[in-house]
Amino acid sequence: MTTPGGIVEVQTLLKKSGQVKLDSSGNGVLTFDTDSARTRWEVTGVVTTTNQASTASVVPIVTLAINSTAYGTMSPGNQRGGDTWSGNQDSWSGQIDIGPCDFLSVIFRPPTGQGASLSGVIASVVVTGRRFTRRA
Repeated sequence: MTTPGGIVEVQTLLKKSGQVKLDSSGNGVLTFDTDSARTRWEVTGVVTTTNQASTASVVPIVTLAINSTAYGTMSPGNQRGGDTWSGNQDSWSGQIDIGPCDFLSVIFRPPTGQGASLSGVIASVVVTGRRFTRRA
């Protein structure tokens, strides 16, 4: 593929995954970044699960962000996805552009007043989309 500026890019599938153990306050974050300065991503799907039962009454809330690792200090311009997204067996779809100097964060946090009940929960994430690598 050749971009309007004449840059040649090779497109491949993107699939990254990871796990995080929620801390004693019920918080956790996973970050995903591009492979090199010649790479950009178009994230089109994020799937989250936890090791909790599907019927668990207290589950983490998930927020997607770029270039932020903490919900409380994140600027509104970096937030992607919703604040009411369940972290237990849920998915997000859309498009988030991640440039060579950016990273994607999947931030898990407890519902208000429920942090201790999520301590030790293991959250898993799968990120999918397209990876574009510039060629010389």
